[in-house]
Amino acid sequence: MGEEGQYAELLGREADTNAGIRSSGYHDIIDQYPDLEMVAQQTANWSQTEAFTVMETMLQAHPDIKGVISGNDTMAMGAWAALEAAGRTDVIVVGFDGSNDVRDSIKAGGIKATVLQPAYRQAQLAVEQADQYLRTGETGLDEKQLMDCVLINADNADQLETFALAE
Repeated sequence: MGEEGQYAELLGREADTNAGIRSSGYHDIIDQYPDLEMVAQQTANWSQTEAFTVMETMLQAHPDIKGVISGNDTMAMGAWAALEAAGRTDVIVVGFDGSNDVRDSIKAGGIKATVLQPAYRQAQLAVEQADQYLRTGETGLDEKQLMDCVLINADNADQLETFALAE
């Protein structure tokens, strides 16, 4: 978007903690750019169908939207479908999860990016740490651990498969 213009946000289910955390993460960065203007923010309940309908409504109310951030890839896919139907393939859409569907859209020139939360590696670490705990009575690690997310775009989409980057 060139660090300027109007954008919209699709939120997950409002009662879901992850919806708020993901939105907050987006805004930690985006809000640093005063020329980016959020003109619409609405829940689509993690649903592709709802995201399609919400995006149609957002476009009618805000025809100058240049970007869409989405709390998950499913809603990003719904938003992209609505944008395509409206002939607005110039709008930049970013999802969150690192799904194969969005990977394929990125490779086809559709959705611009997704944020990979490395769920596959998280599961591996959980099993490794559970095994260590059962064998030794401790892991030596904090209960809460941070893992970096990875931006997936046209440069690395070929490496993404089932929520993990190929090694």
